[in-house]
Amino acid sequence: MPLRSLNSGWWIVLQIMWRFLFSSGVALLVFYIATQPTRPDISIRIGKFNQFLLEEGVDSHGVSTVFLTCNYSTKVIVDNKSYVFRLHIHPPSIKLFFGPLNFAKAQLYKLIHMISSTGELYASSHESTTFRLKIGIKNQAMYGAGRQMEDMLQSRAGFPLILRMNLISDFRVVWSIINPRYHQNVECLLFLSYNKKHKQATVVKEKCRLVS
Repeated sequence: MPLRSLNSGWWIVLQIMWRFLFSSGVALLVFYIATQPTRPDISIRIGKFNQFLLEEGVDSHGVSTVFLTCNYSTKVIVDNKSYVFRLHIHPPSIKLFFGPLNFAKAQLYKLIHMISSTGELYASSHESTTFRLKIGIKNQAMYGAGRQMEDMLQSRAGFPLILRMNLISDFRVVWSIINPRYHQNVECLLFLSYNKKHKQATVVKEKCRLVS
C-alpha cells in the first residue's frame, strides 16, 4: 500500500474521531444546560439529649475538674430538586460548642432512606433523603468551662449551646466530567433545660440559620 494512501486513511479516521468527540461534547453540554440541577436544600430537625451529665472528678494528671457525658441525636434532611440527576452527599460534619469550646463532634449514625452498596450516600432525583447523626462523649474533661456549665444548667434562662453543621454535596454528571459542588453550613442556637434527677437535658428553644 502506498505511504500516501496510508496517511490519508489515518487522517480520515482522526477527522471522524475528532468530529465525533466534538459533537458528543456539544450534545452533553446542551443536555447539562437544559437539565442543570439547582442547589439542594438542607434542614435540621433538632433531636434530644438522651443523656447529659456533669460530674466532678480528677483527670489522669491529678487535676480536679468537671467531666461531661452526653448523647445527642439529630436528623438532617437533604432535598434534591433535580429531576434528572441524583445527588452525592459527603459525610457531614456536625459539632457542638459551649461558647468558643468545641466539646463534641458527630458521626454518621443511621440512614433512614437509602445508602448505596459502595457505602456512599445519595439522594435520588427529586426526592428528600433523611439521615441521623449521633453525638456521644463520655467523661470529657471540661476544665475551666465546667463550673460555668453547672451554673448555667441551673439558671432559668437555659443552658446555651451552638450546633454547627457542614455539608458537602455534588452532582456527578457524565462520569463526573461535570461535577458541580455545594458547600452548605447551618448554625443553630439551642437552649437546654436540665432535669437533674433523670440526668437529661431538653431543648426548650432553638433558632437555626443557613450561614452559607
